Amino acid sequence: MKRIIIQLILILIPLCTSAQGNLPLLPLPVLELLQYQVQKGKRAVAPYLFSKYGLRRIPAELVVDESRQLWGWHVGPNTDFDQSKHPFYRLFAKKDNSSLAVIDDRGGALQIVFWNKGYYRALVSGLQSHGYQLQQVKPTSNVLRFQREGSSVIADVTVWADMYVLELHN
Repeated sequence: MKRIIIQLILILIPLCTSAQGNLPLLPLPVLELLQYQVQKGKRAVAPYLFSKYGLRRIPAELVVDESRQLWGWHVGPNTDFDQSKHPFYRLFAKKDNSSLAVIDDRGGALQIVFWNKGYYRALVSGLQSHGYQLQQVKPTSNVLRFQREGSSVIADVTVWADMYVLELHN
């Protein structure tokens, strides 16, 4: 009897953590994101890179044109979003701690929007492991710029009180 109760408790622990919104973070390899951004400059892009990580394409014809694709993981629309007042990445609202959104501008930058500091740590660690170093920017800025000597891709991490935005651009 004790054995059955212990097994039941061990089965219920993962279910309870998922019910509380404590889902594991998506593994986004920084190297693939950097390669993707470089390939965009060469016009040789895999159209559905983000679907292999579990992100789903968000149809948003009313707010974006065909040159921009939106991808999301546990995100919803931000009801307070006003396109004339807010930056585009404020379009999303998180549903839980694992929420993540991608704004893929086909001709330019790749923005990854997230709310969990765990993503920040993983992405910055990945950038640093591939030779990217934090650069000096204005001391009052909330943007952290990472650059690698000899690379055309620049990574800017914008830190807000309620969210983070990683922007990869050439």
